[in-house]
Amino acid sequence: MQISHRLVNDRRGKSGSADGKTLTDFHTSLLEVLPHAAAYIARDGSILVSNKHMATECAALAIAEVPSNLKNLLSEASWKRCEVVLSAAFSGVPAQASGAIYLQSGTVFCHHMICTSFISLTGERKAVLVQFDMEDVGQDEINGRTDPGEHGARDTAAGLEKGLLEHFPDDVLIFDGTETDERKASMLLEMTGCNYDLHRLIEMLASIGEDLPQTFYIPQNGETDPSGRTDRRMCEVRMFPLPKVRNGAESQPVSMAIIRRNVDCPQEVAENRRLAYQDPLTGLENRRAFKKALNRELVRLSADTETGLAVFYIDLDEFKKVNDLGGHDAGDDMLLRVAACLRLTLGEFGTVARIGGDEFAGMVPAANEEAALEIAEKILDGFDRIRLEVGERVFTIGGSVGVAFIDSGVSLKDGDAASILGLADRACLRGKRYGGQSVQIHSVQSGDCQTRRNDLKELPEPGSFRASELALYAMPIMCLKNDKICGSEVLLRLQGDRAGGISSRAWISAAERSGFIAQVDAWALDKVLDAAERNPVRSLLTMNVSAESARDPNFRDGLYHRLSVNPLLASRLCLEIVEKDFLREPATVESFFNFVSEFGCQTAIDDFAGHWPVLSRLTGLRVEWLKLESSLTQQVVDEPAKAAILNGLVRAAHELGIKVIAKHVETAEEAQLLQEFNIEAAQGFYFGKPEPWTS
Repeated sequence: MQISHRLVNDRRGKSGSADGKTLTDFHTSLLEVLPHAAAYIARDGSILVSNKHMATECAALAIAEVPSNLKNLLSEASWKRCEVVLSAAFSGVPAQASGAIYLQSGTVFCHHMICTSFISLTGERKAVLVQFDMEDVGQDEINGRTDPGEHGARDTAAGLEKGLLEHFPDDVLIFDGTETDERKASMLLEMTGCNYDLHRLIEMLASIGEDLPQTFYIPQNGETDPSGRTDRRMCEVRMFPLPKVRNGAESQPVSMAIIRRNVDCPQEVAENRRLAYQDPLTGLENRRAFKKALNRELVRLSADTETGLAVFYIDLDEFKKVNDLGGHDAGDDMLLRVAACLRLTLGEFGTVARIGGDEFAGMVPAANEEAALEIAEKILDGFDRIRLEVGERVFTIGGSVGVAFIDSGVSLKDGDAASILGLADRACLRGKRYGGQSVQIHSVQSGDCQTRRNDLKELPEPGSFRASELALYAMPIMCLKNDKICGSEVLLRLQGDRAGGISSRAWISAAERSGFIAQVDAWALDKVLDAAERNPVRSLLTMNVSAESARDPNFRDGLYHRLSVNPLLASRLCLEIVEKDFLREPATVESFFNFVSEFGCQTAIDDFAGHWPVLSRLTGLRVEWLKLESSLTQQVVDEPAKAAILNGLVRAAHELGIKVIAKHVETAEEAQLLQEFNIEAAQGFYFGKPEPWTS
């Protein structure tokens, strides 16, 4: 066996490359300054571009012009020699063939072929720089080469060693086809010096067989280092087939192993690349990967005149409560459920990424704005179905979705992933300003990306508002049995210049996140009780209280001082807590309801949607009213199945001694059906809109 013992540093990083869409002027100019005939040649031998020396040499050999393929120029045997060198060069190993290289006519074309400077051209096309040296330095005699036109190839392993191997920069092993897998494995371990299991290497070689080329890796210093950690420095072994050689009358396969030491472990490189573009918790793409994918989609969109692109920016609502009340493990679990929901909704043609703590992004081809809106609504519908149980708590999640829709045919100026994602973010922020749980869409126009810095103003901090900027409104509650107003729901509203474009729902959500909501509830409660003391009319006053206020000792103290001395006032007050807060903090809500019931206050579960964790606790919960979530009462006239479910829930509540209030009633038909179900009271625009409360 012939062995060449040479080792140099990994030279892949030194290879020239071009990312341009075509061969650059630099590379073309480089050919012209070379002293020899030279060309950029593709793996199949195609001559992509050549210099003037190449044309001169072809003319001297009576060849009218430089052919389009090297294979058409050279004899079969010479082309096979060149093919081996090209194969090595395209594998990242600069190489050369020494000795006469013949034309198809049998005339010598050159005496050396040198391959260097691997480059990438348009699309997937790749080439290497090839120089042809015409000077004869006696290498033909060394290799014993003659015109192979009539006699065929006489290459031997020894000839390869004298010619080809001397120009490889790495260690090389040549196999003549007589070695067993065990012998090959022993030679490789001897060459590399690796302390690797011989039998495992034999199995690896047996699995490869003659299916070449192949690349595999052997740990440089054995399986593990002394500390027990996996050693990530490797020996790379590249196995290549070589042209068959003649040994007497027998034709035997010849292969070559090129060995490089001290290379990075490919699994570790792949893992690092994956981690650089993947969110470690959810497995989704991260912001960097999403922006790269979005830029690719924008390129596709510029050539696609039929399909648009919908880009989604998704900000979770009230995720902080999941972390604060359930712990970070619960928060992680919720994020995993959200990620799974987004994957399912956007499907195989969509892309999903986690781009922040509780912020996600997505994109999917969409025919029009209506299709984009439908997908966004499906995202929110999917969030509505998420339930996370942690002990006695049940967490739900919502979100605000901003959509940037790019119609096919729109020519974007300065459009890139960052600007498009920014437009979707601004649309999402608009939804936040209106209270969240909404979809806002922006139809991207040609110049939008140039003006994307005109962002919306941020939501003012709740603590910065003065009392004069807060106002109470009242919405009538109608008794369905006698068609008379039996009470009012007191609602908090903002007023003044700073309230423009900000919904009360958005501001209250911000107050909950900032920890200011208990002070807001205390202010509103004082106003309600003051007005109730002045008004002798004994009508019910309902008011929503947050879970934060329910657990706040100062809020409870304020209630105690106002109600303990006036039980008649307490009997007119109904304090509501929304179902999702009860699901998150059942013990807190139960304790608060017991506390206020001792004073004679009525209690209610607001936005009740019939969830089992709530139903199962109603028997032991001191609650007088259930205020139905709007999805239970809307469209009951047109949907018999929904009406049947509603009727069953109402009967179950009545059997437990709990009264029911329907919300968002908008038509006389709905009011009539609700009355038939023996629902006690209702509210909605059909009975009256919220008006400033001056009682």
